[in-house]
Amino acid sequence: MARLIRQPDTIRQDFYTRIQSKIQREKEAHQQRVMREIPFLGDILSPFAGFMFDIDQITSSIKGDIGERHVLNAAVRRLPHSWLVAQDAVIESQPERFAQIDHVFIGPPGIFLVETKAWQGSYLVHGSEWRRRDQYRWVACSSPTRQSAYHTTMWLAWMQQYVSVSLFQKIAPHVHPVITLTHVDWIRATRTPVPIVVGAERLMNYLLSQTQEVLQESEIEEIARLIALYPRCKEQKSPVCPKCDRIMVLRVAKKGVFQGKRFYGCPNYPHCREVCDDSESFR
Repeated sequence: MARLIRQPDTIRQDFYTRIQSKIQREKEAHQQRVMREIPFLGDILSPFAGFMFDIDQITSSIKGDIGERHVLNAAVRRLPHSWLVAQDAVIESQPERFAQIDHVFIGPPGIFLVETKAWQGSYLVHGSEWRRRDQYRWVACSSPTRQSAYHTTMWLAWMQQYVSVSLFQKIAPHVHPVITLTHVDWIRATRTPVPIVVGAERLMNYLLSQTQEVLQESEIEEIARLIALYPRCKEQKSPVCPKCDRIMVLRVAKKGVFQGKRFYGCPNYPHCREVCDDSESFR
């Protein structure tokens, strides 16, 4: 039976506050669009449009919760004790920059960041582009593939703040994004950079098919501890770029004599190539 990772309520509250602010802005933009497109009836229809927007948000939230529960129940039932899982894991890679990952699975084969969708209907996927069937047309829709890539970037940025350089180098190649569709009717996917699995049971089959032993038990426990106790970005005073006067970003050298070492780079790269050593990494 897989074990559960629980996070403090405070970081969830901060994340949900930001999400509610974003949803409110989207609602207001939707109402303004109705007023522009229907100039004579816009003032009358705008409140109704706002009401329907709220209904859509509530419906999407309920469907999402159902899909996530399917996955969690399957994980607890089928994965062995060596696995840990966090549902709706919130991490902060930079100050006030959050990401919520539907499921994080940590086991001997590595770390799997699962984007769970309870979407219904039919979908065509090519690369990172998603299309949904709308009667006789295929219309573009939001891309879980891009969302998964974003979550992976955020995860790595958060994790490298807390683990040693050697452990980060070991783990980073084994952080895998996965997309799970729990209620889809039909899907065809080609050349997808992220695996797409239909159904919670098939997701468990996929995880259990990963037989490589990458992480030791102590490393699995350490990552789980960081998720539970240190989901926020590490407080540190980052240097300021001497040319651009902007706070520099912590990065990891990918090649050269300093490969694997951390350093601060200007956020305006490649227009600005100013760098600064990370004392903890280079000493």
